[in-house]
Order: sequence, then structure tokens, then C-alpha cells
Amino acid sequence: MTLSSATYTTYAFSSAIAAGTHTIAVVATNLVNLLFCARTVYIDTITVVGAVATTTATPTTTTTPTTTTTPPTTTTPTTTTTPTTTTTPTTTTTATTTTTAPAGCATGQFQASYYSGTTPSGTPVVQRCEYAIGASYGTTAPVTGVTAGDFSVVYSGTVTFPSSGTYTVAADTGGTTVSLTIDGTSVLSYPTANWGHYSADATVAAGSHTVAATIGVPTTSGFENVSISPNTLGTATTNGDFFAQNSFWNRASASSGTVDPRSAAWVSALSSNSAVTSIALNSDAWSTPVYTAPAGTATASIAVTNSGKHLTIPYTTAYQPSPDTDAHLAVIDAATGCEYEFEGFNASSMSATAAATYHAYTGSGAHVSGPAHSGGELSYLGGLITPRDVSSGTIAHALRYAAPSGDTGPQFAYPGTRSDGAAIAGIPEGTWMRLDPTLNLSSYNLTAFQKMVAVALQTYGGYDADQSSNLVLYAESTIDGSTYSQTLSALPVSLVSHLQFLTPAAQSTSYQMDTNTDSTCNQQS
Repeated sequence: MTLSSATYTTYAFSSAIAAGTHTIAVVATNLVNLLFCARTVYIDTITVVGAVATTTATPTTTTTPTTTTTPPTTTTPTTTTTPTTTTTPTTTTTATTTTTAPAGCATGQFQASYYSGTTPSGTPVVQRCEYAIGASYGTTAPVTGVTAGDFSVVYSGTVTFPSSGTYTVAADTGGTTVSLTIDGTSVLSYPTANWGHYSADATVAAGSHTVAATIGVPTTSGFENVSISPNTLGTATTNGDFFAQNSFWNRASASSGTVDPRSAAWVSALSSNSAVTSIALNSDAWSTPVYTAPAGTATASIAVTNSGKHLTIPYTTAYQPSPDTDAHLAVIDAATGCEYEFEGFNASSMSATAAATYHAYTGSGAHVSGPAHSGGELSYLGGLITPRDVSSGTIAHALRYAAPSGDTGPQFAYPGTRSDGAAIAGIPEGTWMRLDPTLNLSSYNLTAFQKMVAVALQTYGGYDADQSSNLVLYAESTIDGSTYSQTLSALPVSLVSHLQFLTPAAQSTSYQMDTNTDSTCNQQS
């Protein structure tokens, strides 16, 4: 049969098929690289009824080619769309130990040993220190000396577990193999290259433990993203800001951060990028509208195409996504504090390309590695400038930013748990950035709003949440009816040279990360 659609569509058909072995093929046109586009078609289920097999092809998703009519300040995030498999959590208990970091790598880093071939053996081709386990893998080899699509990497590092308790070990896997141990005890082991989401619970005593992971990469269009995080929620802020008081979004500590040795090269790249004509601000298209659903709001089931599942949320037809091809939508359930985020939301078909669930006031705004809905897998609400911020005259939280796609790297830094970048030496998504705290802002003739933003960047900094066509910050989208008491505007390009990228502040075990197995909020099913 032949199918065609310009919207998110599910097709089903049945056919009498004789017993035996048969070949099933799906041929799709108007598709691009699966890693970077939401246009997908796949066979979801085959149901046998009696002696007749019924084949269900779902969903066929065709998006209209992107046409950008907005100014160069817009950002076009990308989303990985892959089948997802979640394992039943297991429990591993590890005794308290204190270990030393591998030679040459500080505590908080992993020694990454790269080998030729998908199974590590012999002498590593390259060894270097990295801040997170995993990356996106493309047609360019991550290090000189190995071949893209035919290498492996072994990570080993000392990880600090702040308190005794249960930690979620999550691995979002795209065409690779992965295994992970804590103090030599296996927690995850998937030796066959596959696409899926794996997670397990590990009960770990407070202290320092050795974490080791092995990744085999037989693909030039895959990824592996690994995180280890506690599940404990925090205390809500007293000023109504999103996420808990101890969330990284709400810590005024940027001025005490350490400048990363790579910062100067990244700032130089941004300064020489002709697309960077300001530190842009998205406040309508290419940002996120936020709706709070009162208790008792009717619910609706949203089909999520990159997982093949559904998510039930409080919803009314007044909730409109951002007016762009990303079609972001955020809905907070006032009764529970649970927040549901969508990319590619389509009200006519009640579907979305991707989704993630967060605790809007008691969570951190980070999410374990999983079915991707944003570049760095950080919450859309994290770092949004809100009308309340502008009315108060003070932005008392870190900001969300996106770096140009040509300056975004395939690695990530916690609290990010993913990157959709491809520039090998580029900025890892999740990277903490600030404006030089010693810079005298009075010499820049800034408006009141611009100075408010600049002070927030000096005090709280910002976290790299996505890639864009420009260097851009985000304000809550006015499509949800928000109005601002001041005129919003970009920051002058002259401030770009005074940006500083900071060394990752903590390991993933320091960040509460929401999960897709949390039963206190609705999850995809």
C-alpha cells in the first residue's frame, strides 16, 4: 500500500498472510537524516489474530519544509527521534569506598580511552579527560586516529555520591553498545548495538566511587548519553520561580565559577561568526508558551511520535504552541506541580514529536538521558525570562541560551544529558556561561531591561540548552497571552567578547533529574 500525509498521521491496515517467514519493507520519501529530523515512518506493531497477521504501520509523519520568516534571532532546535526501550529497574548496592581519579584527570572528570574497533582491545589510540559519559557520533571521528563508525571508548572516573540512597542510571542509546559498572559491579550491560532507552536503580552509599563505562560505536549517525542522578526533590522557591531552591537554575554562583581552558577559543569563534550580530532574545516564535491548568481541568491524550506512546495531560483548546516549526508547548498541572513539555505539538491531531515531564517547582529542571525533546535535554522553562521577572526589575535565576549550530559540539556537560551538535571542538550543550562579573556595565548604554539581563548573566550565568542560527537567550513566549512591562531587546554584540564559559560545576550525581519512570507525574504509556 502507498501512504502520504502532510500531518502527524497513524495508519493501520490488515492483510491475510500465510504462515512462514516474510519480508516487510518500508520505503519513505522526503526524509532526511533520522538523527536530526522528526520526519519518521516505522512499523509499530504486528498483531496476529487467529491465523491472520495484521500489520500496523504507525505513525507516518511528514513535516512541511521549514521556512524561516523571522529575524536572524530565531533558533531552530533539533530532536532525535528513535524507538525507545525501557528496562525494568534493578537494584545494585555498593559499599562505601574512596578511590582516586585516573592519572591526569581530576575528580569530576572521566578518563576517556578511545580504541579502534567497536570492542576495546590493546593500547588506546587516544586518552583524554572528559566531563560526561557519551556524545553524538557522526561522520567525523571524535578524535584523530580512530575511524568514524568503527571505534569504542572506555570511561573511568571517580564519582562523588553526595548522600546514601537510590540513584537512577540512565543510558539513551542510538545504534551503539553500552555497559556501566559502579565499583566493578555491573549496573547496565547491553553488548548488542541497538536504539533504546535503558535505566536501572543503584543503591549507593555516600562517598566516592569508581564509575566505568564502555561504549561501542558501529555507526556514523548514532549517540550514547549516560547520566547518574539522585531522585530526591527539593523545596519550592518563595518567589514563584520555576524549580527548586537548590536547582542549578536558581544558584547565584556564576561569579565564583572557574573559567574553562577552552573558553577563549569558544568566545573567539562566536566573535568571528558572522551570524552573531547580537546576543539575541526570542520572546514570541522559537520560545515556549507556558500554561497553568487549574485543578479539575479536563484531560487529553497526546500521541508522542518519537516514543510511539501517549501522554495524558490537563488540556484546553486555548493552549497554543509557539508559532514556528518547533511548536513548543508547556503545560503545568496546578494540582500536582507536574509540567509537561512538547516539541512539535499539533492540536489538530493531538500529537507531538517529543515530550518530557518535569516537576515545575520542586525539581531541578534537568532530565535523565532519554527520548529527546530538546538539544541538551534541559527543561524549556529553565532559564526563561518571565513577565514576573521584568516587572520585579530583577532576574533572580540563570538564563537559558542556545549557541550557533556551527559552534555546538557533539559532547554534553552535566546538567545537560545530551547534545545535538556536530562541531567536534564546539561548545558542549549543558555548558555554563557567564558575562565577565568584573565588567562595568555602565559604559554600554544599556536599557533597563538589557542591564537586568546582563546582571543576571554576571550573577547566575546561563546554561547551553540547544543550538540555533544565532547566539540567543529566551523569554516566555507572548503567544500564551503574556505581556511585558518593558520593551524586550537583544544585548549588543559588543558584550560577546566578554562572555566566559565555565568549567562544569558538578557531576551528574549532584543534580536531581526527572525521569520517565516517576509515578508521581503522568508519564508516557
